[in-house]
Amino acid sequence: MDINSQLDELFQQWKMNESCAEGIFIPDGHVDEEAWSGSGLKLMVLLKEVNSSDAGWNLQQFVREKGYLKESSTWPALIRWAYGILHGYPEFQEVENRYANVKEEADQFLRQVYFANVKKIAGGSQAVHTDIERHIKSTGPLLLQQIRILNPSMVLCCGDVIFHGVQKVLKETGSSKSERKQTSGGLDYIWWDDAQTFVIRYHHPNAHFPRAMSYTYLMKEVQKIL
Repeated sequence: MDINSQLDELFQQWKMNESCAEGIFIPDGHVDEEAWSGSGLKLMVLLKEVNSSDAGWNLQQFVREKGYLKESSTWPALIRWAYGILHGYPEFQEVENRYANVKEEADQFLRQVYFANVKKIAGGSQAVHTDIERHIKSTGPLLLQQIRILNPSMVLCCGDVIFHGVQKVLKETGSSKSERKQTSGGLDYIWWDDAQTFVIRYHHPNAHFPRAMSYTYLMKEVQKIL
């Protein structure tokens, strides 16, 4: 069974979870199977929740339709981070100098990235962390299954609540060996042995850090991990 068929089955299970009983369920969407399978480095980005009440909307569709070109807060940082990780970790100023071109090229390199929300029912512009925690606790095994299906090289958790939630689910399920580690520069990550993937703790792209510092630190530390 191909990746997208497996994801479709998983989302059907997810939709039936009690935590999704109230609200509009919005699946993350499909991968570009050819680009994803052919990529040497598969990047999965975990975000908090769906900021939309449109039942016909999903993250992958948003990316394919270049919705990020109209979005001024979350996506500029995500585009820079993804570009850097997938293109040999160039210096910040190099990326900044040609950012207009990077945005135009994003349609191609973002096919090697899978964006997902840990909470798959419609939320708002401001996530409530206790709500996110409750959803991860309830649907954690499904989230782990989603990661297994995608088989990414690394999972970038955009927010402490996501990283700690995934770590807790890994411990509670006891289904595989996982070990929390830290780079010499202080970046926390988990090596999930059974899935052969790194789960990395980072801040949300909207966090109030200088753009250059946020990008540079992530590039330097991810290189140490991979």
